[in-house]
Amino acid sequence: MEAVLRAEVAGQIEAIYQIVADQVAERRPVCETSGRCCHFEQHGHRLYVTGLEAAYSVAKLGRPVTMQEVEAARTRGDCPFLSGVLCTIHEIKPLGCRVYYCDPTAQEWQQALSERMLGMIRGVHDRHGVEYRYGEWRGMLAMFAE
Repeated sequence: MEAVLRAEVAGQIEAIYQIVADQVAERRPVCETSGRCCHFEQHGHRLYVTGLEAAYSVAKLGRPVTMQEVEAARTRGDCPFLSGVLCTIHEIKPLGCRVYYCDPTAQEWQQALSERMLGMIRGVHDRHGVEYRYGEWRGMLAMFAE
């Protein structure tokens, strides 16, 4: 958490997220705003993030994340920041959310983009001496929960 509070680290994460935004804009995948991607168990997938990404989202959230939120999301099988079909942290969401689209055309490029950007995020960890951790979103959020 301490690392992402430094402007240099947060700026590097934001620069990576901007690269993703530019790449996604070029490809124009369809988002049906259905919230399916946030219903992890129902749709048979998990969201994995790095420690810096989880810390970045929590730091930018502007309020503490509670264990109650995390556990309720685990029970429901979804994301703690899903409200109806909308993401309540859209601007500060992690890489996996930025890259993943259920649009079948996205299958061709999203994994390669994700792996390349994860490598860049790992570089931020390394350059700033932050232990690299990679884990399931709700579990990583729990590390920062109050």
